[in-house]
Amino acid sequence: MRITERQLRRIIRELLFEDLAGFIARTKDIDYMHTLDDPTFDDPYYKDSPYKTQAKVVKRAWAAEADHEFMKSLIKVHWLSGWNVGWALNDLLSLPRNNEISTMGYLPGEGRVTSSWGKAGVIVQGRVTLAANDMEAITSGYFKEVPDEVISKYKSSGIPRRALTFNNLKSGEYILDRASFNPEMSRHNEFIVDNWKPVGVVIAYERQEFLDAVRKAPRPKEGNPPGPLLEYTRAVLQPELPIYDEDMKLVDREEIESALQEKSG
Repeated sequence: MRITERQLRRIIRELLFEDLAGFIARTKDIDYMHTLDDPTFDDPYYKDSPYKTQAKVVKRAWAAEADHEFMKSLIKVHWLSGWNVGWALNDLLSLPRNNEISTMGYLPGEGRVTSSWGKAGVIVQGRVTLAANDMEAITSGYFKEVPDEVISKYKSSGIPRRALTFNNLKSGEYILDRASFNPEMSRHNEFIVDNWKPVGVVIAYERQEFLDAVRKAPRPKEGNPPGPLLEYTRAVLQPELPIYDEDMKLVDREEIESALQEKSG
């Protein structure tokens, strides 16, 4: 009997124990809690702690067990908080591409790409280094709190993101493959992505709804700044990237620019 490529991959995965159970087995003795905001664990108060070593072990165990082809297939979005997305967009796109970033992951063609974390997001491609259905299982920290000397230390290699806390109660929340991915948690999951590149912008609208909203937005009075929606529209047009609606349908840039031009003409 001839074995198909899919069957062969499944057999290899079973032999290598590449699944959630394998990850749980590898990390069963790891238990730590790092409460500060430095995800590199390089702050002066924790130089002698074992947390950084344990966090590295977690990432290595995840890398060994994960289905990386599945990770590559997902839509991964770094969400930009609030209406005023311009500054957040500039901040993200100015980061070195080897700085690991936090994203949310979605199954292509299954449900809308939305989040309570932002009104717009940047779709990225890159290598996933850690993933969980619940972001609180990773709690990867806030880079604005990382000291300048730590940022300088990782200038060539890029700043890593690690799980700030870990124990065997949380390990079951990690995503290793399609079987352990919970689509109902797409608004709460976390995928850490390295060596990333932006490939698109997603807006928290359906295409026609967005265009209609821009056309109906109040025209700014002379001398006054445009309202939040028009500022938002200008921001998502700023990078030379394809723009998608929450159904992942392409929105024509010329249509957006035409609708926006009506407000300044």
